[in-house]
Amino acid sequence: MSFESSNLTFPEQYNAELDRLLLSYSVKMSYSAKHTFSVPGDELNCIYYIKEGRTKHYMMNDDGTEKILYTLTPGWFFGEIGWFLGYSTGLYSQTELPSVLYRVDGDACRRLLNQDEMFRDTLIRGYCHKLLVMRYEIENLTFNSCKNRIKRLLASSVDLKNVTDPGWYDLKVKYTHYELGVIVGSARVTVSKLMNELCNEGFIRVINRRVQVNAEKYRAYIGSTREERDV
Repeated sequence: MSFESSNLTFPEQYNAELDRLLLSYSVKMSYSAKHTFSVPGDELNCIYYIKEGRTKHYMMNDDGTEKILYTLTPGWFFGEIGWFLGYSTGLYSQTELPSVLYRVDGDACRRLLNQDEMFRDTLIRGYCHKLLVMRYEIENLTFNSCKNRIKRLLASSVDLKNVTDPGWYDLKVKYTHYELGVIVGSARVTVSKLMNELCNEGFIRVINRRVQVNAEKYRAYIGSTREERDV
């Protein structure tokens, strides 16, 4: 899995032809932002396709600590594993933005798998991508400290195209400390402590509540990460 994929947000892959195909096999569902539309224990006799918006999919322990698995954008399916295996879901699924989803029931999924190559290939590619992300996350959680996981996330989110301050990169996404904790798998208080350490080390700075990454330290960090992968 590439270093750039560590923010767990899948890139948009909207396909207008696939959209037209699914429209005749599905029920269109519209949700506002922050709407939880699936919880652990729900039986999935269908799959969902994201037409518009963005959805996050995460686990939660008994203490209320969350760990995000991935965030999906237009063109991605989800629910395929639970539907295919006949399992209830173990995840919470929530919209991050106002979203439009297509709900494709199980019988229609089977017909499309048998009859339509585009549907079949898109579904399989999406599933394989999720497997790679899960493998990356196992490696990340097993071999990297929480501090390094935060650095990897911030470095993967820098905006290299729009430099507003010489020597510093803005982030493409504005994260709260809670959201950082959900992604890297840690408590908010721990994230706050480590963000302060990164500020003291000069890796980041906070200007008007906006996190910026030091360009020189970013390039050094990217270089060291690539060297580790090549060893």
